[in-house]
Amino acid sequence: MKTVIAMMKIVESVNERIAKITSYCLILLILSLVYEVFARYAFNAPTAWSSDATYFLCSIAIIFAMAYTWQTGGHVSVDMILVKLPVKVQAFLNVLFMVIMFFLCWLMIVWVMVPEVIQSWRILERSSIGYFPPIYPYKTWILIGTLMLVIQGVNVFIKELYRLVKGKELTVS
Repeated sequence: MKTVIAMMKIVESVNERIAKITSYCLILLILSLVYEVFARYAFNAPTAWSSDATYFLCSIAIIFAMAYTWQTGGHVSVDMILVKLPVKVQAFLNVLFMVIMFFLCWLMIVWVMVPEVIQSWRILERSSIGYFPPIYPYKTWILIGTLMLVIQGVNVFIKELYRLVKGKELTVS
């Protein structure tokens, strides 16, 4: 069990570091939007790159924050009925729903994404609008962020299994 907990700590540490690093994309996003608004309205000279930069920076910040948000319990959860049930029943339902919905859905998404990302890199895919920026890196970080979410899902799954068997929380930190 110590090995599993050590691996879970590594996953959570990586998620936290990546989320903190990519949070700086929000600063770049704000700066690029301020520049775009200023250029557009002060000089009547809108930029061609602003839309793509906004899209890319937003996607980086969002996709790499998903796993960390789940790790810290920041995702929206409606537990009005679940919290009234015993701990082991809550854990059982969480395990069941994770297997049926979370892993099934996200693993199918990854299954479809991998060949798309490979194909995008193979042809060095570019956007068909704006200044034609490359989109293969975009597809790659979306895949990586999705994989990080699935791996964090494994952490949560292990915690819920522990809660189901032992009836108490598994502390990783």
